[in-house]
Amino acid sequence: MPFPRRTDLPEPDAARRTISETVPELGRDIARQARAHATAVLPFLDRKGLRGPAEQNKARRLITELIGDWYERGGYDSWMARMHFAYAGFYPLEDPNRFDPGGFEAMLEPARKHMHHKPDFWLAHDASVSDLRALLEDLHRGLITVADTLVRSIPRPPLLPEKHPPTFARLHDAVVAETVAENLAALIDEGLSQHRAVLKGGGPGSDRSLTLGERFSNALKAFLTHEVWQRYDAATHGFEFLTRRMREGHDERDSPRSKAIHQRLFASYAAIGINYLAEVLDLMPNYAEASGQGPRRDPITVYGNVGAIGEVTNSNVTVAHVVSDIGMSAKAIADRGDTGIATAVRALAEAVQQDRQLTEDVRAQLLDHVADVADAAAAPDEPRRLSRARAALAAITEAAGASTRLTQAVSDWHHVAGQLF
Repeated sequence: MPFPRRTDLPEPDAARRTISETVPELGRDIARQARAHATAVLPFLDRKGLRGPAEQNKARRLITELIGDWYERGGYDSWMARMHFAYAGFYPLEDPNRFDPGGFEAMLEPARKHMHHKPDFWLAHDASVSDLRALLEDLHRGLITVADTLVRSIPRPPLLPEKHPPTFARLHDAVVAETVAENLAALIDEGLSQHRAVLKGGGPGSDRSLTLGERFSNALKAFLTHEVWQRYDAATHGFEFLTRRMREGHDERDSPRSKAIHQRLFASYAAIGINYLAEVLDLMPNYAEASGQGPRRDPITVYGNVGAIGEVTNSNVTVAHVVSDIGMSAKAIADRGDTGIATAVRALAEAVQQDRQLTEDVRAQLLDHVADVADAAAAPDEPRRLSRARAALAAITEAAGASTRLTQAVSDWHHVAGQLF
């Protein structure tokens, strides 16, 4: 099952920065469109602009195209609705900016109020010339405000979190690990192909019913351990939103700049997803073994204290494996002469094992993080391992809390970490 470790993957850290920096550019693009629409509204504000049924009907059509009636009656094809859905999904669910980033809707709300709670036929049949003029004046004013303000008011979404798959995970009983691994390898290849095509100015190049983001996510649903998928979902928040928009296609109303922004975002999200899938693929032999589909290990002898684990259960056997792996990494570090780093790794492991305030699940998770730190310390020239170690140490530091021993172990580790990070 082992697949060669990929060395041709794009850089995920740069991709995260690119996403955060690029989303506000959608605001600048919307601002340019708003100014063009304001110019289109302006002739109707002239004294003769609404003279006669033909001009009035033109004004009604323009109003419908720009702000529609999408609150009560689902006019989601209006420019306002499409622009709102162009960027809101890039913000985390808990971010207050998600509902109206940059205040776009608030700027057009005065015009929208003219149509609130009116009958369906009001704009087309019952709106008087004075009604139309008042609505158009507010609409023009709102569009100018958008043009002047949105170019700088849309905030950057926070950097996507750096997430790595868990060290231990199990597959569903009906799933074959070899098949999952082959699917992941194929998706990584396809992701790289689409990533490169988009960077060259093309489209993702897939006519499948599911987008690349959806297929990445679905591949991870093969795991019984939900955390594999959940960490991916957190690391790529906004990817499925983006790829669904790109799958729906652009029409003549979307600017070339908007398409270029979407391509840049797609390439960045794909880079993050590809790297996550590659890490899952690297861990597949471990996952297969944990799922009862890999070669049986020889009986393990755990040297040293294994802390407050209590009686041995299946989950504790897994913890014993992790402790053993940490011990082997620490030995390798000490053998090359870095005894201070080896001592700090052992102290981290022992502090986690012996903290009686930790539940068994939390202890197992923290030992997984210590294993990532030890793995990176044993092979400090591998960037991916170092990246995992930084994230793992952050999780351990956050969990230290009131545990004096764990806090001291983390402090000791930071003292020697400068030799590696």
